[in-house]
Amino acid sequence: MLFSSLPFFVFFAIYFLLHLTIPLRFRGYLIIAGSTVFYAWWKIEFVWLPYVLMAIAFWGVEWMQATSDSLTRRRRATAAIVLMFLPLLFFKYTNFIYKDVLGHFFGFHQRLLNVSLPLGVSFVTFTLVAYIVDVYQGRFTGGTRPVTLLQYVLFFPHLIAGPILRPIELIPQLEHPKTHRKIPYTLAISIFTVGLVKKLVFADQIGEAVDQIYRLPGTPDAPSSLLALYGFSAQIYCDFSGYTDMAIGLAMLIGVTLPNNFARPYAAANLVDFWRRWHITLSSWLRDYLYIPLGGNRGGRLAEFKNVMITMTLGGLWHGANWTFVIWGILHGLGVATVHRLKRFNALRAMPRWLSLLITFHFVTVAWAFFRAPDTSIAVKMLAAPVNGTWTAMSPFAGKHLFTLVLLFFFFVLHRLDDHRRIKLATRRVQPVFIWAVLVFLWIMAITVSQGSSAKFVYFDF
Repeated sequence: MLFSSLPFFVFFAIYFLLHLTIPLRFRGYLIIAGSTVFYAWWKIEFVWLPYVLMAIAFWGVEWMQATSDSLTRRRRATAAIVLMFLPLLFFKYTNFIYKDVLGHFFGFHQRLLNVSLPLGVSFVTFTLVAYIVDVYQGRFTGGTRPVTLLQYVLFFPHLIAGPILRPIELIPQLEHPKTHRKIPYTLAISIFTVGLVKKLVFADQIGEAVDQIYRLPGTPDAPSSLLALYGFSAQIYCDFSGYTDMAIGLAMLIGVTLPNNFARPYAAANLVDFWRRWHITLSSWLRDYLYIPLGGNRGGRLAEFKNVMITMTLGGLWHGANWTFVIWGILHGLGVATVHRLKRFNALRAMPRWLSLLITFHFVTVAWAFFRAPDTSIAVKMLAAPVNGTWTAMSPFAGKHLFTLVLLFFFFVLHRLDDHRRIKLATRRVQPVFIWAVLVFLWIMAITVSQGSSAKFVYFDF
């Protein structure tokens, strides 16, 4: 079920009615039951996976805490983490390792497995690894009941595509649920509506034009390639941040506060700043559970460069089992390492902010080509088209893509205003009648533009 689809609205209406009527002590079981139905709707044969991963995390932590010897605790925590990653490696990377890595040496050209990727397996894995590591390091106390840990894993607003939650961010809220009187319903619906508009009006409509261009045979003309490049930058942001907004709004309606995952990333002044604003929960996860354990910026410039490159390359590979994602991660690793280097010489301070914004945005946009393209040759072709492609037939191009161009214009104008604090301020200061009039208008616009349909969220593939 997509958050922006009719089946989900029916599901959530039933779920919310039960949420309002059952006693607080039974809400945890409702979360488990409702989230299981939500997950099983996609593909019922994989409904067991979150349960198995939860069991690995629970018994791994119990096993780890059964000893007071520090070395034994470390070994047991490591064993639990390795076991946690095995399903992810099996489902997501078996064919990549067999065909795209070993195949270059042994001539393997066929896929070894013919199984689909379970939805949310990457996010569930990272969420539970955070639980194991945080208990091991003392950032979160153990002893969590299996029922609570299962809620933490299955909580349907964030189950499929995040945010990636630390145990301290969600488990205490599940153990001490809010009463109905403490829930800001208008704010929750407003945030959800903003996400719905991002998805249905911007991401889906721009994505349709981007997909058409990427499907063209041969090299596209220069205007089309530029539309695909800039369009995907807008599409993936509106798609993923739209999902996050809807997840935050839904969670807020049932008394849970989720962290925001985006902070106007295309207003970043450099690439380090970009990763503080884009997919914030993944960025902080990679920093705290990979970059810092590798050594972070300790050990000199060469060690820092190595740690940055390992972190960003693995971050790229986490997004997909394809060389395009590896290249995307390497590009960002090189960019982040370069920014760290320039900061040491204060070289960035002399640059006008508008110029640093343009450079950062275009670096990110160029790298997105590898993220979007099905293979490296198409990515290179798309990036080369603005230089070696034709610039004829501008009028037919503008006429064909006028709506998409208008959407892109409004996206870039409004991006700097995309902040939940503004929504919160509006719901406090503006008369409710005006707030609800705007919300009704936005819903009508979203349904009209989308014609009642919604495309799959981009990050559901990861």
